[in-house]
Amino acid sequence: MLAVKVVEYIVRFKVAFLVRPKIVFNDASVQSLRFDEPCIVIANHTTTFDPLMLLALIKSKRNILVAKDWYEMPKFHWLLKRFNAIPINRYNPLDASWLSVTKKNIANGYSIIIFPEGKCREDGLLNEFKSGFAMLARSTGLPVVSIGIDGIYNKRGHRPVLCVSGKEKIERVKGVSSSEYLTEKSEYFRQKVWNLKQQALGQMGAILPVAAETPEEIIPEESKS
Repeated sequence: MLAVKVVEYIVRFKVAFLVRPKIVFNDASVQSLRFDEPCIVIANHTTTFDPLMLLALIKSKRNILVAKDWYEMPKFHWLLKRFNAIPINRYNPLDASWLSVTKKNIANGYSIIIFPEGKCREDGLLNEFKSGFAMLARSTGLPVVSIGIDGIYNKRGHRPVLCVSGKEKIERVKGVSSSEYLTEKSEYFRQKVWNLKQQALGQMGAILPVAAETPEEIIPEESKS
């Protein structure tokens, strides 16, 4: 556990004093990343540094969902396991083994960090949001806090910007099929995170196509090798 604490403090130090992200709060219901109650925190995913940054910035008890294939990589498994990361099978939506673990941690006062895209996207658009976070929010009654990250970490002198929304719950609705409702709420939050990201970039007004009309990311050949 000492090694985990050392790594955690190193990451916190790097984020606080070297990266120095600027956090913009958009709503009176959230004015700190030390939450007074468990929340489901969702954000866009631009690089592998995003999870580390949110883990460092959120000061209250928190867990993070990570892709099972990454969780099982030997070079990451030891650390992720000791940080109580929760693996999720992003290639099998019927595998809900993550759900019981997540709900148990929530009952113990943990907030949950989720990147609903399931993978990084570097071309500026957002992938479809998987509906697992919406299902979790609806079943637990936890509020969703949306964060837009500008994703700029390598520009000299630039402080990454995060724009944070207020708390918003996903209520149960009668007369609408569960899958249809969760898909609708997932797209709603996708557009919300997009607008927060555009605010972080200072590019308000850009329109994100709905998930079904958003083109697949074109990955350069050199990145595939």
